[in-house]
Amino acid sequence: MRFKLFLMGAAAVLATSANATDWTGFSGTVTGGYNYSDVKGVADNAYNFGGAANYAIPDSHLNVQGSVDYSENKALHVPADTWSSGGAITWRDKDMAVGVNGDYNTTNLYQQNLDYGTYGVFGEWYGLDRLGFNPITLRVRGGGISGTYAGLERDGGYYGGGATYYVLPQLSLTADASYNTLSTLHWTTFEAGATYLPVATLPVTISTAYVHDDIRNVGQTVHSDGLMVRLAWHLGDGHSLVEFDRNGPLNARTATLPLDGLTQINAPL
Repeated sequence: MRFKLFLMGAAAVLATSANATDWTGFSGTVTGGYNYSDVKGVADNAYNFGGAANYAIPDSHLNVQGSVDYSENKALHVPADTWSSGGAITWRDKDMAVGVNGDYNTTNLYQQNLDYGTYGVFGEWYGLDRLGFNPITLRVRGGGISGTYAGLERDGGYYGGGATYYVLPQLSLTADASYNTLSTLHWTTFEAGATYLPVATLPVTISTAYVHDDIRNVGQTVHSDGLMVRLAWHLGDGHSLVEFDRNGPLNARTATLPLDGLTQINAPL
């Protein structure tokens, strides 16, 4: 499969960058969440658990990062389980972060395995902090998707961007949008939400977001509206969302299949 060796290698040789402060050593996150969505009047329930680890190399602008995640979607008694792993190599300073990333995913859908990987570049800019504004993170990303389903190769790509505004050290607001393709499947995702750190001395955050997908495949179109809730335990130093987000494992926000919509579209990819 085209790019498969690259993706599997990227999932094993993972990395990000030096940080907005001068952290060195390890940091990480452990997450768990629930997603509810509605597609054509049918409820989809999804649960996910995962973690990420980051190593900031001393006296450099480089970090090494890896992640693993498991999720289960279920709609109309049709389960779809996904295992994901990945990572990135990035460069960071006090004003920005840039990097390359790769992820590999395997999903069991309609008793067939859909194996796909993503590879791309991403960047974050923090420069507005120096102008006296509350911290703001602006992000962009883009890359490719390659996979196999029912023994056939599928290829596509993705691009997107968004922003996070830190209202308070313990409260942030995020908006994000992306466009994705894989063979005959096209989907656009919009997300708007908030993250809250209830206790500065307890590194546990809660995030919630509204998520909307427009999904098209072989002449069929469905729309998904849902709510995401997620808990994250942050490992490493830090007492604010800015520190956790910019110095811990970065979220490259790579493309993920809209499984809630796919279970409602009875057409091959």
